[in-house]
Amino acid sequence: MKSRGYFIKSAAVLMALPVLSFCAQQNQQPKRPVPSMTSDDVIVERPIRPVEAASAGQPKSSQQVQATENHKSSAGEVSWREAIKAARKQAESAQRRAEETEIRTTDLRNQLGMPGQGAGDRNQTMSDLSTIGDTLKQQKAEAREAADALNKLLDEGRQKGYKEEEGPSSVSKSGEPNEDYYRSKFAELAKSLEDAERRVQLYQNKVNELNQSITGNSRSGDNFFIGQLQEQRDEAQHSLEQALEASQKAQADIAALKEQARTSGLPPGVFR
Repeated sequence: MKSRGYFIKSAAVLMALPVLSFCAQQNQQPKRPVPSMTSDDVIVERPIRPVEAASAGQPKSSQQVQATENHKSSAGEVSWREAIKAARKQAESAQRRAEETEIRTTDLRNQLGMPGQGAGDRNQTMSDLSTIGDTLKQQKAEAREAADALNKLLDEGRQKGYKEEEGPSSVSKSGEPNEDYYRSKFAELAKSLEDAERRVQLYQNKVNELNQSITGNSRSGDNFFIGQLQEQRDEAQHSLEQALEASQKAQADIAALKEQARTSGLPPGVFR
């Protein structure tokens, strides 16, 4: 038993010698510093942001939007936008003149039936009606031509993928409410309201005139003619309803714009 224990102790000593030798060699080598991680190791490449670029989440100003659009747009698209603005202005102006003249024509017709009119007054009214009738025909033709020219340009733009110029942004570069946006938007909505109210009067006059014609021809027995008058009356009534809806929408949009300006901190005088 004694010799067996001696043998086990000797084997353990022999097995430990390589380990002790390796540890001695490691203690003799110089210690190396443990590497540490710095911010330069984490951020491999810092992105470079242009000075003029807007901050994240900050709306672009109208100047930046326009500059970006002009940069992206071709020379042909820029030229098309200018042509569209001119054609739209001409078409709207021609349509407005024709509608105003037609309303004036109705007013002159109503004057003929007013009491207290002498022969001279009636003759003058008839002369005015003759003159204004020729003017109305010419203005309606001009309005059709202007509308056709505008539609032709719009079709051309759709085929080429052009887009009309955007208006000013609602906020400035600094994030403040942009007064130019509210002024231009108010002017646009006020014009829409004016057009709608004029057309309400125009189509109401037409409905009234056609109703009178239907009543006056009710005993003639000409059902075909009466049917034509009724179709015209129904079309005028539909146009009247559309004009009324447009008027109500324009009024609601103006009220919403004013409320938006108020909550944004703009003074009421911005719409004067």
